[in-house]
Amino acid sequence: MKVRFLTICILCVCAFSIESYSQTKNAKDSINILNKIKLSGYIQTQMEVSQKDGKTKTGSKTSYLDDRDGKDNDYFVRYGIRRSRLKLQYNEKMVKGVFEVDVSEDGVKAKTAYLQVEPLSWLSIQSGLMIPWFGDEVEYASAQIESLEKTTTTQKFFPDERDLGIKLTLKAPKNTFFNGLKLDMGLVSGNCIHKDNDGKMNFLAHLKYNHSFEKLSFGIGTSLYQGGVNNIDDTVFQVRNNSWQAKQVTANQRNTRQYVGFDAQLLWQTNIGTTNVRTEYIFGKQPSKVDNISSPNDNEYTDKFNYNRKFESFYVYLIQQVYSLPLYVVLRYHYLDNNTELSKNEINNSTDLYYQNYGFGLKWDINKYLRLGCFYDINVNEKTNQIAKYNTDLKDNLFNVRLQYKF
Repeated sequence: MKVRFLTICILCVCAFSIESYSQTKNAKDSINILNKIKLSGYIQTQMEVSQKDGKTKTGSKTSYLDDRDGKDNDYFVRYGIRRSRLKLQYNEKMVKGVFEVDVSEDGVKAKTAYLQVEPLSWLSIQSGLMIPWFGDEVEYASAQIESLEKTTTTQKFFPDERDLGIKLTLKAPKNTFFNGLKLDMGLVSGNCIHKDNDGKMNFLAHLKYNHSFEKLSFGIGTSLYQGGVNNIDDTVFQVRNNSWQAKQVTANQRNTRQYVGFDAQLLWQTNIGTTNVRTEYIFGKQPSKVDNISSPNDNEYTDKFNYNRKFESFYVYLIQQVYSLPLYVVLRYHYLDNNTELSKNEINNSTDLYYQNYGFGLKWDINKYLRLGCFYDINVNEKTNQIAKYNTDLKDNLFNVRLQYKF
C-alpha cells in the first residue's frame, strides 16, 4: 500500500511539473513574440481654408459650392481627418513583415503590406505593397513632411505613394571608400494600391550616396522609372507642329511611361539652428487621360491613357530651425509643366498648363509625439486665351492648419 501511495505521489508531482513547465514555456514564447512586434502610427486632423477655385484634401466636397459656402464668399472651409495610420511590424532575425492601414471618414484601407528579407548586411529583398523607390520626396514619410502636403508632382505621378512590386537593395560595405552608397532597383505593377491586371511590370531604380560629417551631412541621387501604361483606345495623341495630332494604333498598346530624376539634400548645424535644404528635378514622358495627367490608380483597362505628354518638374525646400527651439520656418518652391511641348496660347486643354507653387509655413514640435503645423500655398497657373477660365490666374490659394499625434 505504501509503495502504491508513493508511486501515485511521484506521478502527480511529475504531471504538475510538466504542466508548470509547459505554461512557463508558453508564457516565455508569448513574451518573445511580443518583443518582436512593434506597433506605431499617427493621426492628422486639419482645417483648410481655400479660395474659390481651390481644392481641399478633407471634407466630403473638396470644391467650392454656392449652396453650401455662400454665393458672396471669396473662400470656403473644410476640416477632417487627413490621415490616420496604424502600422504593425514584426521582426524575426533576418526577416521583417510590415502591415499598415489608413483609417478615416472614408473607411479603412490597406496602405502597406510587405515582407523584407535581409540575409546579409549589404543585401535585402522586399516584396509586396510598398513605397516606390524614386527620388527623395516620394519616400519621405507623410508624417514628417514639413509643408504638410507633398508637391503636386508626387501626388499626380505617384498616387497613394504605394505600389505592388519587388525590390532589391544593395548597400556598400562599411569601412570602405564606397560607404554610404545604396542602390534600390526592382519591378512595380504601376497600378498603385490596386491589384495587378496584366502581369506586365515597370522597372524602377534609385542610386543614392549619403555622407555625414560632425556638423554637416549631404545626399545626392539619381532615379529612373521605365515602363508603360495600357491604352484601350485605338488612337493616341502626340504633339506635332505645336498642336495635338491623332494617330491610329492597335488597341491595348502600351505607351511609354518614363521618368528621370536627380535629387540632393544638405543639412548643417549653425549658431542659428539646423538648416535643411532639399531639391529635386524630374523630367520624362507620361501617358495620361485627356483631362488628367495623373498616373494610373485603378485598372488600366477601363480608361483611355492616350495622351502622351512630356513633362518637367522642379522643387526646393528650405527648413530653418529657430535657434535651439523646436520651431521651424518652412519655405518651398515647386514648378510642374505638364506639357513642355505647348505653351501659352498654343494650349486649349487645361491639363497642358504649367503650375508654380510658392509656399511658406511653420512647424512646432510641441513634444516628442505632438506636432502643430501651418502652411500657406500661393498657386500660380500658366495663362492661355484659348480657355476662358485660364486667361487669368485662378483664385486657388490654400491655408492649412494641422495637428498631428504620433506614437
